Amino acid sequence: MKPLIGLSPSYYEHKEMDRSILGKSYTDSVQRAGGLPVLIPPIIQREDLSLLMRKLDGVILTGGDDLHPKYYGESAEPLTPKPFHLRRGEHDREIFEYVWENKIPTLAICLGMQEVNVFLGGSLYQDIPSQVKNPIIHKIGDWFEARHDVSLEQKSLLHQLTAKLIAETNSAHHQAIKEIPELLRITGRSDDGLIEALEPKDKSIPLLAVQWHPESEINDIIGIDLFKWLVSRASK
Repeated sequence: MKPLIGLSPSYYEHKEMDRSILGKSYTDSVQRAGGLPVLIPPIIQREDLSLLMRKLDGVILTGGDDLHPKYYGESAEPLTPKPFHLRRGEHDREIFEYVWENKIPTLAICLGMQEVNVFLGGSLYQDIPSQVKNPIIHKIGDWFEARHDVSLEQKSLLHQLTAKLIAETNSAHHQAIKEIPELLRITGRSDDGLIEALEPKDKSIPLLAVQWHPESEINDIIGIDLFKWLVSRASK
């Protein structure tokens, strides 16, 4: 039986109909890896969300708009003028708290990695070009046109999965991890020193967090293979 993999969608208000949205590259990647994708709707009642979460075998915290700076004690203006809707923030935080506490296999992507870091007590650079000295290019336009190397920590999960110490990745973010909480360890950095991958210090927690977008990656070892890892762990 295929494992059920829950995915956190974006949330937008609309004058006629509020909506949850998720790019098909995420669900396609889950299916390619052998899992069955399930969108996790923005359920209001915590008890109902827990009922749904108990049926899932794995979770993906997906990418999206900027994390609202209120979650790490800063104001949005002027560096984050259009943060994501707070209904997504509260929903994603409850999802993360459940998977962390119950050790549900989790892949956190881009915004998802930033959420993991912040929800555990870390912080972000709200805008790389404005706040980081001599950064490399992490974003071109609105898609994944930027590419750069990421140095992987030896003996990390990513090193085990890729058999590489340097991997070229796609890049589409203007915010980045700043301070990390005690519970996480850095397992990947770009050449300018910015954090590109995080894993729990507690190796019994099956969580992998990356700043790039494996669902849109042309290189399988840092793309579909990360989804295969998730599906494999979720199948146990």
